[in-house]
This record gives sequence, C-alpha cells and structure tokens, in this order.
Amino acid sequence: MLLALGSSTGCNLLFGRRGGPGGDLDLTQLQREGYSLGANGVMLGGTVDDTSVLLEVNDGKKHLEKIPMTEGQPMFVADLIRDAKLHKKVGRIHVRVVRPNGTSAPVRMDIDFDESGRRVKESTNYSLRAGDRVVVTKDESSFISRMLTSPTLSGLMR
Repeated sequence: MLLALGSSTGCNLLFGRRGGPGGDLDLTQLQREGYSLGANGVMLGGTVDDTSVLLEVNDGKKHLEKIPMTEGQPMFVADLIRDAKLHKKVGRIHVRVVRPNGTSAPVRMDIDFDESGRRVKESTNYSLRAGDRVVVTKDESSFISRMLTSPTLSGLMR
C-alpha cells in the first residue's frame, strides 16, 4: 500500500488500495447469486427477487434474512435498522445497500450515521426497493479513531 502526502496543500492521497475499488465487497456472495465477473472486474447479471429485500448481518457470523416488501408501503434504511433492532443486537454498525443495476455492476450505497452512530442521516436514508441487499457489519473502530474522524474535531484541527 502506497501513501503519498501532499504537505503543501494539506491534501492526503491514497494510491494502490489493495484489491482496487470495491476490494472490500464480498464477491463470492454476489457470484453465488448469479453475478459473473466481466471485463475490468465489473460484476454482470444476477437474479433479482422482486418481492423482498435481503438483509445480511455480519457480526462475526453471517446471518441472511429476507424481508418481504409490502406493495404501496415504502421501507427506508432507518426503518429496517429499527425494526430489526440491529443496534441492540450488534452495537455500532456500518451499513451498505447493494442495489441490482440490470446487467451492469450492482450499485453500492453507503449509509452515514450521526455522531452518536445510531441515527441514519437523512441524506442517506434511502428508500429500499425489492431486490436490494442491505449489508450490515459490526463497527470495530475505537472511540479515539471515531473522534479523530468526526467532522467537529477535524474542523477544529484545521
């Protein structure tokens, strides 16, 4: 991994991410769902369940659950987190929505939380669609690292 620091501009650049873009995406699971690896590493195809959302929780073990969609009743990411009691069961979490995109690569949408780590920010409280996969992982970051990356503290350090 190569790290280049631009000292005159105050800009940090990161090159050579291991695995490249999307290197942290669980490709084996997507391949089991019918996606194939196309040119330049782009995932293609895949089967879509048009009646439910798939919830995948990775908290040391992997749990999969189909959440049925009710026609005419929207479901948002924050609703799913609340109804599944994920904060109570897992603690601090990272959430990503992986949305099928026809025959192209699936779209990855990361979910942002407020400083408390419990409320989904409105800008990323996406409406879920049938066929979406919601991937939840336990947030293993320490209090210190969260504090150093918080917008409030980083604004004071400029």
